[in-house]
Order: sequence, then structure tokens, then C-alpha cells
Amino acid sequence: MIRYVFLLLILSVLLVCGIGCTATGQGVIVKSTQNSETRVYEVFGMNCPGCHGGLEKLVEKIPAIQQAEANWQKKQLVVSVRPGAEMNDEDIYDAIRRANFTAGKRIK
Repeated sequence: MIRYVFLLLILSVLLVCGIGCTATGQGVIVKSTQNSETRVYEVFGMNCPGCHGGLEKLVEKIPAIQQAEANWQKKQLVVSVRPGAEMNDEDIYDAIRRANFTAGKRIK
């Protein structure tokens, strides 16, 4: 009996994870921000929708960042820099490394 309950629990988790991995993260949506600079970075190592949430939170802690949107399928991080703020790319690369991902080059 315990085996069946355990098997049912595992199947439920796999089903939920499978639905989550295919239903979210279809595109990067950046909110309209006036007078802000948008930068795009490559990020390697994100394999599912849950991966990008932690990265976004770390990047948004940087004072110069207004908004961060990561996309695990495109392997990209899009950030909006606050108007008038000085932004160093190394701050972004450091946040990517702290999130346990590999930083690529800055695309835009």
C-alpha cells in the first residue's frame, strides 16, 4: 500500500513539473520603462522555468537595475537600467555566477 502511495506521489510531482516546464517561459516580456537602457546578456545553465526566478531576484537587488527578466529557453537575461544610474556589466556577471549559472557575452 505504501508503495502505491509513494508511486502516486512521484507521478504527481513529475506531472506538475512537466506541465510547468512546457507551459511557462515562452518569451521574455519587458515592461515599458521610459528613458531606461535595456541590456541583454547570455546565461547558460538554466534548464527549467524555476531556474530563472532566483536569477531575476538576485539581479533586481542591484541598485542600478529597474527590472530583470530571464528566459531559460532563450538562455537570456534582459535588464532595464534605472535612468541616470551608472551600471557596470561586472555586477550582472557576478549575480549570474552567484545564481550558479554561467555568464555569456552581453548581446545588446
